[in-house]
Amino acid sequence: MRQLTLGMEPLGMEQGGLSLSSRSLKQPQVSTGSLTEMILSEGSAIQPMHLLPLLAQCSAQQRWLMWLSPEMPMNKHYLDSLGLQNSPVIHLDVCEHSQQALIEKALQAANSHLIIEWQGSLTEPQRQKIEQQAHLSGSHVVLIQRR
Repeated sequence: MRQLTLGMEPLGMEQGGLSLSSRSLKQPQVSTGSLTEMILSEGSAIQPMHLLPLLAQCSAQQRWLMWLSPEMPMNKHYLDSLGLQNSPVIHLDVCEHSQQALIEKALQAANSHLIIEWQGSLTEPQRQKIEQQAHLSGSHVVLIQRR
């Protein structure tokens, strides 16, 4: 298993006697997750796999990057071209009838950030559940719907 290395350095801002550092905080920061939603039209220049490097930078926590879609998985050469040669990336093929259960399991594990290419229509209760689970697990989720 490969470890995700982010190269995160402490924030160093010194101006007029003000010094801020991520290490100088007295309270440990609790990472909360988030849900970002995107609607892509057919033929969009933005492709979901291009968002993987963005997710890799979402937090200092070492997490898997999961891409849930009905597309074919990426090869190692393509991951290298995105700068993800040292990142643990997994692609899971999803279909409309099993995607909700798979997403719930991934978020309950609380060890990954996810790109989800949602199949079919998304109900408001489904969206709210994904958002709540992302927040509780500390996972960053990009939910993509195609039009």
